[in-house]
Amino acid sequence: MNKEDINLLVEQVRQIILNKPIKEELKSESEELAELQEAVLYLSGLLSESNEFLRHLQAGELDVKPPGRHNFMAANLKELHSALKHLTWQANQIANGDYSQKVDFLGDFSASFNSMIHQLAEREAKLKHQSVELSDMVELIKSIMDGLKDWIVVIDSESKEVIYTNQSANQLFYDMEIEKYTCGNKCELIEQLRKQSQDCKVSIFEYTCPRSMKILRVKSFGIKWNNKAACVHYIQDVTDECKYHEQVEEMAYTDELTGLYNRRYCMKQLERQLSQKNEFSFCMIDLDGLKYANDNYGHASGDRYLKTVANEMLKISRTTDIVCRIGGDEFAILFLNCASDIALKKMKQANLSIESLSEGFSMSISYGVLHIEAGMNISPETILMWADKKMYALKNTKKHSKSHGR
Repeated sequence: MNKEDINLLVEQVRQIILNKPIKEELKSESEELAELQEAVLYLSGLLSESNEFLRHLQAGELDVKPPGRHNFMAANLKELHSALKHLTWQANQIANGDYSQKVDFLGDFSASFNSMIHQLAEREAKLKHQSVELSDMVELIKSIMDGLKDWIVVIDSESKEVIYTNQSANQLFYDMEIEKYTCGNKCELIEQLRKQSQDCKVSIFEYTCPRSMKILRVKSFGIKWNNKAACVHYIQDVTDECKYHEQVEEMAYTDELTGLYNRRYCMKQLERQLSQKNEFSFCMIDLDGLKYANDNYGHASGDRYLKTVANEMLKISRTTDIVCRIGGDEFAILFLNCASDIALKKMKQANLSIESLSEGFSMSISYGVLHIEAGMNISPETILMWADKKMYALKNTKKHSKSHGR
């Protein structure tokens, strides 16, 4: 064995250590060198195969075929490969809910892995318990909702299908013949609820049913229903409530004795007509001699006097006009879209009728008419003041005429 052969063998061993392929082989006729060369090449093949196997393991490619039995150097890698495959199988079992898996062949990793499995098992058990409790709570809530007289409708935000109704809503909306949710002819509440469900936001609106004329108040809000976006509509029949509020409002704006509107309503309507820039004639009216009637004939006679004037005011007014009692002996009329000369003519006619109804004491009225042009810049208080001045001008004229025997 010469020095050149020895150097070549050393270089081959170095290349094996560096995990590099052997570039050059010995070409010696020596049988001993040939056997040594064969052993070196065999070792190189084993290491190369083991390193290739290790590379696949590092990449997580566990389906790779392991080296054969001849490769004694890969024995530990093959054991690791087997352990990793088994660990992967166990992980899949755990992912499918099998928390009975245990690892006892990976040292410290085994303890951490087993602790993780135990924690997962506890969490799932807790979640299952909470799920059962939640399911029971849902059933309880549904039972409570079924006992409500109000209606609850849940609509899928995407499909617009009705996915839940409580019993009262089901009786109202579900048509057994066509097996669909509907409100019947001319009623579009269900369709309106479907549209409202598309982009469901917290909202409140009122709907008047054209069939029953019931007033329904609908409160809507978004919710997750069986993991789907949905809209809950809580529907109440507020017909009686609305009628009550109307009655209360009417009482607040009505004079109890005459049944006419009161001063508050008169001022409100003046503001409304002015804000809408409407044309109208405003008439201020005062009863002549009401105090004399009360003092000499009693308050019952005075009340009849007031009611008589109220009735005559209603007779000369149209349904669009607004007749009010704004004080003890003062009335007012808003003649909408009416010229002042026509309003004056109506007032003269009313006064003649009132005078003809006198019993025991004379009855008559004094009045002042003010015409308001469309878009006129004036306040309600100013209108009352000017009309009041005109009314007192007529009253003073009457007193002057009476004092001179005319």
